[in-house]
Amino acid sequence: MNATKTNRKTSLYAAALVTVGVVAVTACGADGGGNQAHATAQSPTPTGAAPSAEESTSGATPNGAASRTAYPSATGAGTTGASTTDARPRMGSDCTTADLKAALKATGQEMNSKYFDLTLTNTTDGTCALKGYPGLSLTDSSGKRIGRPATRSNNGSAENVVLKAGRTAHAVVQTPDRGVTDGKCWAKPSRVKVYPPNNTAFLTTAAPGTLEVCGNTFTVGPFTARAL
Repeated sequence: MNATKTNRKTSLYAAALVTVGVVAVTACGADGGGNQAHATAQSPTPTGAAPSAEESTSGATPNGAASRTAYPSATGAGTTGASTTDARPRMGSDCTTADLKAALKATGQEMNSKYFDLTLTNTTDGTCALKGYPGLSLTDSSGKRIGRPATRSNNGSAENVVLKAGRTAHAVVQTPDRGVTDGKCWAKPSRVKVYPPNNTAFLTTAAPGTLEVCGNTFTVGPFTARAL
């Protein structure tokens, strides 16, 4: 009888220990899962925050360097400093025809030649550049071309002319005076058609009254920063 009671107490004690162990394990698992859920909730980027530069890598450039996309900050403030357009150095012509205004005026006569100043003015609020020679031809009032387009001369050296807002580039236009030719001259033009360097669209401006091409000689120099 005593032995039977002792065995029952032992069995009950063992069962109690097993139950306590299961409860403890379950409690630990619940606590570990809670911590994991809490850590996971912190990992997403907060709404509205920008990705880091590393996350915004969009690919590789031909030289192997990664190209990255700039993002505004989460507060909406942009980066400080000058704009890319105004900060980068300009080489070659990137002024477009739509950016420019043309004019042609007589500047005098010297050594039996007539000289004119062809100008292109930047009409925008930004900065652009001109380099090289314009295309130049003469037309009548209906737009029909007179003679041949101007040929290139050495009046001036080609340079990279950076035009800030309102600034002007200059090119020398030259033709012989009637008196030193055989007297054969083109019809007087009404308009001058100007193609800025690296552009296929043209501008027009009024032709000066003294512009008359004789001897089939009509030249234009490269753009420079100052009138020659």
